[in-house]
Amino acid sequence: MKHHACIAIGINQYQYLQPLSYAQKDAEALHRFLVDRGGFSPDKSLLISDTSPEVWGIGTYPNRDNLQHWIEAICKEQLHSGDQLWCFFSGYGLTHEGQDYLMPIDGNPANLEATAIPLKQIFETLKEAPTSELLVLLDINRSQGARAGSTVGAATMELANQMAIPTLLSCQPDQVSRETSALRHGFFTAAILEGLNSGQCKTIQQLCHYLSNYLPQLTDQHLRPKQNPVFVLNPAGNIDQTLLPDQLPATATIASHNGRNLVNSVVDEKNNGTGPKTPNTRVNFPLRFGSNHTNHTNQKSSEKPTPTTSTHSSTDSTPTQIDPPAQKNSTKEPMSDRSFFQQLLLWSGATALLLLLGVFYTNKSIFLGQNTTEAISTTPTELVEDSSTPGSTSAPSTSANDSANPQPNYQTVLERSKASLQSASASSFSNAIGLASQIPQRDPLYPAAQENIERWSQTILDIAEGRAEAGNFSDAIAAAKLIPQTNRKIYERAQVDLKQWQQKQQEIDQSFAPVKAAQAAIKPGQASSYNQGITQLRKIKPEEPSYQQAQQLITQWSAEILNIAQSRAQNKQLNSAIQAAQLVPQGTPSYNAARKAIANWQTQLKTNNNNNNNNN
Repeated sequence: MKHHACIAIGINQYQYLQPLSYAQKDAEALHRFLVDRGGFSPDKSLLISDTSPEVWGIGTYPNRDNLQHWIEAICKEQLHSGDQLWCFFSGYGLTHEGQDYLMPIDGNPANLEATAIPLKQIFETLKEAPTSELLVLLDINRSQGARAGSTVGAATMELANQMAIPTLLSCQPDQVSRETSALRHGFFTAAILEGLNSGQCKTIQQLCHYLSNYLPQLTDQHLRPKQNPVFVLNPAGNIDQTLLPDQLPATATIASHNGRNLVNSVVDEKNNGTGPKTPNTRVNFPLRFGSNHTNHTNQKSSEKPTPTTSTHSSTDSTPTQIDPPAQKNSTKEPMSDRSFFQQLLLWSGATALLLLLGVFYTNKSIFLGQNTTEAISTTPTELVEDSSTPGSTSAPSTSANDSANPQPNYQTVLERSKASLQSASASSFSNAIGLASQIPQRDPLYPAAQENIERWSQTILDIAEGRAEAGNFSDAIAAAKLIPQTNRKIYERAQVDLKQWQQKQQEIDQSFAPVKAAQAAIKPGQASSYNQGITQLRKIKPEEPSYQQAQQLITQWSAEILNIAQSRAQNKQLNSAIQAAQLVPQGTPSYNAARKAIANWQTQLKTNNNNNNNNN
């Protein structure tokens, strides 16, 4: 019997990289879909994330050792000939010396070879599996903060081609894969889930075609730089490989996670062997469907299988070498003469009605009896600042007696507001809102402007929420304050969030107040000031936000006290050196070194005193 298995990996709280917000949720959602709706075997489907529970008493915390262990165990012990395996990863990926690496939770960019996992090693393990029905999905290179490997993906594409493992990457090597709080997912994963839920993606070929069209649209819809997915399909015959079992279960499978199988519940977040718990309370927003399939010619089965690599660029909406889903053939009966004349009359009537509406709209002032003596200018002009009211904008007069101030072209204003979005920053969206707000309610473009303002306001709130989730409450507050009152629902939600974030930021500020006070009391070269500072920092409790920084300063200041003592000893001020070294607090990293130095200096003093007595 054929089994469908998956390994879904998602990592948020990296130890050496900026935390991600939705990588864990990406893995959880795909794992949940494949097991509950996709017909994947519960006992052969594994979730590995920050908070995934142990399996068979073995931790699933996504560090390097666990990831290597589980990938090897699934491939060598759980799969048989004819089985299908999906391997999904959402998190950071870097490149070094021409080789791509996936970053486990403990991966250190400064030491990739020792702490990261080479994708070559993963592909070699997958290739050793007894089945050839493999699919690798990589949502990597997610953040500008991890651009140490700006070309990550190029080596993976070559590797997938050489090893003939179908691989889908979230973006081209020169692009950045992103996530958004509006979808509570990375864009790539959101597009995959939408494609699978839509029922349009039965084969790898159909999924690739769907992603080629939908992913760039999705990023554009949320005003993010385009992501163009990359597909490496070798041999080309794999494009017809079925993604899901032929018959999906009628009801969702409720999988156990008691350690007897490989299924992990995303609701009951147990300790996975190493990492801390991170609650997930977000609710997924519904996604939109994509479309616009384009026909291509299938490769003939008699041709020799050749590697197929497809990339979707922003300038060409047609993916290369990827066939669209098969279309059903339909036949229509010839249209009768009577039907033809009926449709002709119908269309003629509709055309006449449209022409009458056009005439009415063009001359509506005459029909409505409005004054038509005003001269209308079509010269495009920019809105100008009203010198009488600082910071305000007023529309130029359209009076026939004031030809110096023609009617403003609000289409230009609307285009300027869109063009002002030079970056995905909150301030950029705020500037765009400011421009769009200049379009008055009487103008036909007002609804479009308000729609943009609402969307951009929501985006600013998304940015603020993302910063807050990362613990950056000060920047979250700054972003939320940029949200205008135009849309009351978004504004009021932002105000509720603001109160919570300001309270949390106040708690953080209060926690760091003793740290700042201790730092301010330090006097360089005075060992006692460092000792007093350490005494104050030791009062900070482990659960306080400033605890980690306090511990770092304690280590730093104890070493500084020892340095002061050693400097005095070098100047032959042994008594003063001993007094300084005695101020190194017990329990600090420099304490033992300080005790040894004191003993050494005391011996030197004793020797010097004996020599002086002998000389006398």
